[in-house]
Amino acid sequence: MQERVDLSGHTRLERLLHQQVRETTEAIVGAVTGSLATPRSLLLGRYDDHGRLQYTGRTTTLARAASSAVAGLLASARRGHPWTGRPFCGRETLDVTLVEPELVVEVGVGVVRDTSDRWRHPARLHRARLYLSPGGVPRITALPRRHPSSTASTSPGWLPARLQRVCGE
Repeated sequence: MQERVDLSGHTRLERLLHQQVRETTEAIVGAVTGSLATPRSLLLGRYDDHGRLQYTGRTTTLARAASSAVAGLLASARRGHPWTGRPFCGRETLDVTLVEPELVVEVGVGVVRDTSDRWRHPARLHRARLYLSPGGVPRITALPRRHPSSTASTSPGWLPARLQRVCGE
């Protein structure tokens, strides 16, 4: 049985975002959980304005077929990987295998992001985009910061235009 949440006190924008609005986008695979031969999930990144690969999120657990398909496209990281020594923590510390950040994948993600432009919820892998280079992936952009005294809980400036029109903000 699904629990109903009372959203009557929320703004129209907050009610819309609660519905888990998703979009499809590209990201670069920088690491995997599991092994290169059988990855369990992909750790994704995007370049920032300074050319550094920044962590943006992780995929859900991969299905067996998706894991096999992606495994053949990954290469072990060479020396100097941008995430060397970076701890990956969620509910527990993740044991990751770094890969060369060359594979671009298409993922479904929620539009809700944190202030570091990381996806708040796990991404769903759609497919590898073999004809795209990592330079063709959208860059991380800083989200507008809210003033602490602001009463709005979400700044609409970072939402896709279609959602801004729907929300009338």
